[in-house]
Amino acid sequence: MKKKNVYDKIKEEEEKIKEENKVKKSPDIKAMFSQRVLAYIIDFAILWLITFVITMFVPVNDTATKLYEEQNRVIEGYVEGTVSMEEYVNQIVDLGYDISKQTVIVSIVTIVISLLYYVVYPCYNNGQTFGKKLMKIRIKKTNDTELSMNDLLIRSMINNSILVNIITVALVLFLSKDLFLSTSSLLSSIQYLVLIISLIMIAFTKNAQGLHDKIAKTEVVVADTVKEDVLCTSEN
Repeated sequence: MKKKNVYDKIKEEEEKIKEENKVKKSPDIKAMFSQRVLAYIIDFAILWLITFVITMFVPVNDTATKLYEEQNRVIEGYVEGTVSMEEYVNQIVDLGYDISKQTVIVSIVTIVISLLYYVVYPCYNNGQTFGKKLMKIRIKKTNDTELSMNDLLIRSMINNSILVNIITVALVLFLSKDLFLSTSSLLSSIQYLVLIISLIMIAFTKNAQGLHDKIAKTEVVVADTVKEDVLCTSEN
């Protein structure tokens, strides 16, 4: 094996010094609680509008149309005082089940739109939805590796009710009315509990990670911030 000459040794030393004195980025700035809440509300409103417009073009059968009309009559009757509170609740619950049964395609389209908005779009947009872009925050991995579609899928399944919606669609197809209503009510309660726990974790924990962030190993940070570089030096 050829011995290293003086020049090679000098180059090695220079490379070692460069490695020891390499420039490191300062830690990311955590997004504020208010920024995250506002981004969530904006995204919810935008998604609702997009879903409303698109599902208008999804055909529904005559049965579903009649159920919607009946639902409107019940609501009008309650407002006018001709329908009691108990009758209103019972009829709305029953009609809600029947409508869900007849509009499974609409529910599936809604789930697909949610996946495109919360998973696909931010995956190709620096971890940002429209709401996060407006609030100048973004999603990133805690270990600074590349954010993947699987990471965003896990977050959205938990945080944006996508998993609950998928299960609900499956349940309405196979369960009886009473079993479906009790099961879907339980799922909704669990989803609300998860959201509350996540809000508390974001507001009061050091890393400001919600339950969905912890599971997906992500965090939400301020985007497009100019940060000073910190020189990492070794001290004796």
